[in-house]
Amino acid sequence: MLASDTIPDQMVISLKGKRTLYKGDLMMLEMISQCNWTRPIYVAVTVGQENYMNLGDNFIQEGLANRITPFTTKNSGNKNFDTERVYTNMMTRFKYGGVDKEGIYLDETVMRMCYTHRRLFGQLALNLISEGKNDKAKKVLEYAEKVLPTYNVPMNYMSGGVDIAKAYATLGMKDKARKALTDIFGNALQYMTWYTSLDSNVMKGYQQDCMLNVYIMQNCIEAADAVDKSFGDEMYKKLQAVANVYQDKGGQLMRE
Repeated sequence: MLASDTIPDQMVISLKGKRTLYKGDLMMLEMISQCNWTRPIYVAVTVGQENYMNLGDNFIQEGLANRITPFTTKNSGNKNFDTERVYTNMMTRFKYGGVDKEGIYLDETVMRMCYTHRRLFGQLALNLISEGKNDKAKKVLEYAEKVLPTYNVPMNYMSGGVDIAKAYATLGMKDKARKALTDIFGNALQYMTWYTSLDSNVMKGYQQDCMLNVYIMQNCIEAADAVDKSFGDEMYKKLQAVANVYQDKGGQLMRE
């Protein structure tokens, strides 16, 4: 369920980890104290956590924005993702600017925003599935394919590809799930193959990137097991092979 309609008597905002309150922090606190919850206050999902203090437990996501509520959505039975509003925004209100035009040039900034939109499509599909709304989830995935096609927006981990694949698998669309996971895993494997081809000393400078790509491949394997155990086993063998080369050259898979 979403947060109750009954406004609580008080809203507790933790300042843990804050050594200083800047003008932006004071402005947000003032807005919250004076709004009386007659109009919604939103924070963009793309804003860094440091810009909204410790209000994450008071957010309900409605699309590309989180609505601040006086309710705590963590460990209280309240839901922090409004599937109906996100569905309406994503499927009827958002405009995708012709990203589906084959061959159109997308610069780095636009591509990041496309990734953000696809991640949201994946989240929405999984949340709809958890609510038993499989038909709507299928429409979401179909629409995501249409407006953010992979020939312009690559299917990778940063674009929410694993969530998309999980949704496909859960809905029984295993061929699509397999294709998505193959692309994501293959992209990470390609990076690892290149990193491990470098001189050991040079490769160590990319250790964080290597750990990230190993993590991505592990996520793909976990999702692949739900599609077909042999599919996951095949991926695991490839991960083990490249991980062995990486470790033999002095690479670490865990932070020390």
